[in-house]
Amino acid sequence: HFLPIVPSAVYAAFGAPLGGKGADPTAQVGNGGIIQATSVRLEYLDTVWDEYCTRYMTDTMPVDVWNVHNFIFKEKCDDFGADIPPGCDSCDRRPSDGVKCYGEIYPEGDWTHASMDIFRAQIQAFRQWMKNHGQQDKPLIVSEYGIVYFHPWSEEERPGVTRDFMLATFDYFMNTKDANLGYSADDYRLVQRWAWYSLDDAYLSTGFNRYGVLIDRYSGQITPLGQAFADYAENYLDRP
Repeated sequence: HFLPIVPSAVYAAFGAPLGGKGADPTAQVGNGGIIQATSVRLEYLDTVWDEYCTRYMTDTMPVDVWNVHNFIFKEKCDDFGADIPPGCDSCDRRPSDGVKCYGEIYPEGDWTHASMDIFRAQIQAFRQWMKNHGQQDKPLIVSEYGIVYFHPWSEEERPGVTRDFMLATFDYFMNTKDANLGYSADDYRLVQRWAWYSLDDAYLSTGFNRYGVLIDRYSGQITPLGQAFADYAENYLDRP
């Protein structure tokens, strides 16, 4: 988490020169992704955008490809989850005064962490943000998402909940189109690429969801989730 002035300055130092395409005409520049497209984080992204445009006297940020993470984490200052991005008007950030600030607060111990309703709403919110800033006709990559938290009930009470969520997100990305929000070069799909988290996180040391990895790094074997991923991908591979 950085104050909005920091990503705008870093982007100007590194992204803008690449955007000129002098060194590599095929180079594309992307934004730094936010954790999830909630109101407090879109407010933060507004501030980054405004900071860049004001500082460098322009009306846009020269981004070729936008990216966002799409987790469903609670947003509470100085707590686990996504915390609150610094510099937001809604956050006091004075822990010595016992003041806590909040964004989205999801009930702990329920299923909101794997809610497709919230998942879809966040993607649509980010696409709406892109449209509001004249960025609709650009690709969107969901560069990281998954079911990160490990709850003992996650598979014992609902076997296959992680697999079902993952495959539902794949169907959503592959099939959801919206001429009002989507990318015209991709038949108005909302999302062009995505990456599941995680490939092989060390769940025994991190405490993350052991059912959410595609490869078990301790055995080196593909997991049932990884096999479901492979089976789904094979159905969409281009064939000669």
